[in-house]
Amino acid sequence: MVSEVLDNAEDIIKKIMASGKVEEPELHTQIKDKQEEYGGLLTEAGAAYSVAKDMGIDLGIKEDERVAMPIADIKPDLEGVDIVGTVTQVFPVREWKKETRSGKVGNIIVRDKSGEIRVALWNNDCDLIENGALQRGTQVTVQNASSRQRNDITELSIGGRGRVIIKPGVAEDSTIMLEAIEEGMNDVSAYARIVRVFPITEFERENGKGRVAAMIVTDGTERRLALWDDNTKWATRAHDGDVIKVEGAYVKKNRDNLELNLGWRGRLILNPESAPELPDTRPKSERVSIRELKAGDTYKELRATVVRVFPPTEFEVCSKCGAKASGTHCDAPTKMTLILNAEIDDGTDIIRATFFRDLAERFIGATGEEYDASKFKEEEFTGKEMLFRGQAKENEAYGRKEFVVRDFADVNVEKEIEMLKTVN
Repeated sequence: MVSEVLDNAEDIIKKIMASGKVEEPELHTQIKDKQEEYGGLLTEAGAAYSVAKDMGIDLGIKEDERVAMPIADIKPDLEGVDIVGTVTQVFPVREWKKETRSGKVGNIIVRDKSGEIRVALWNNDCDLIENGALQRGTQVTVQNASSRQRNDITELSIGGRGRVIIKPGVAEDSTIMLEAIEEGMNDVSAYARIVRVFPITEFERENGKGRVAAMIVTDGTERRLALWDDNTKWATRAHDGDVIKVEGAYVKKNRDNLELNLGWRGRLILNPESAPELPDTRPKSERVSIRELKAGDTYKELRATVVRVFPPTEFEVCSKCGAKASGTHCDAPTKMTLILNAEIDDGTDIIRATFFRDLAERFIGATGEEYDASKFKEEEFTGKEMLFRGQAKENEAYGRKEFVVRDFADVNVEKEIEMLKTVN
């Protein structure tokens, strides 16, 4: 049986040694490394099995011997555990680093008729969380997991030999409309479209530094979404007009307005396939050529190539309200942000484009606090064709048109082909 093989470390080691593929000292080193790779959650037998799998050694386990175990029957220090159930909660993926090793870990809660249990996913398996494949209500089969007791709670871990199988079908969704949220609500899930993204701000806590960012989102009702700590990464990955799903949010009142907060228990899914129809908040931008631009034109879109980028200009702003400041402002410390100028060319003309603050930071891939002028290399940013949306203005000092960028994106070839078909 499966459990008879997976609970016997000595037997697995003998089978590996019999293959002649590794010497015993090296094998024990690989087993120890495998345990460290999975945060110490694999037993010796589990780690040995994973090493055998990596070497392509058949341990004689047949798939048809598998039997799902009721979650309530799971005890610590088991190997080869299979369960079938429904995902009831998904936690954000975290990165970890230990000496020379690093990786990712994410957690889900799975429930069956007998109970529920936390399941840890590692490294590549975390993609199932980050790409939204695992959501609340998803039906899953977990195979070859190992159990451990942590803080008096039994948990499962999917090591190198384990896997999560997602049952086809639509997850049992339970989302709420933003107009229905109330102060004090916890564990809120909702779909919305992003109206605006605000940059990340760092602040001091008693136990160290914290980070916060914010979005204005809407599903017909506009709300503020606060992103805390690890979830602030979405302030650099998501853009105005993107659709999101939030899970595990809580509701607080801020200046008489209800807002969603996404802390360590919550997560954000970017542009989920399961999203309903949502209002399009993006102003419609007309595609024009640079030659056609006139000073004062708004909501224009240029398809152009970056031909030159000038080193960013750094300046201080209030970390709380964003106002340009020196010293302190709003009784809050200041932080550095950027202005970036570039020249873009669409074949009809060249125009100077200006990126302010978070757009400048997103373009170069560094915040104002992170930017190092000595490492700036123009060639890293030139030669790429992109879409730029914004407005044209007249720079009277230099007697020329310039373009203030409000958003930018990579060129989507499929959408460009569809546009050409429409025109023709």
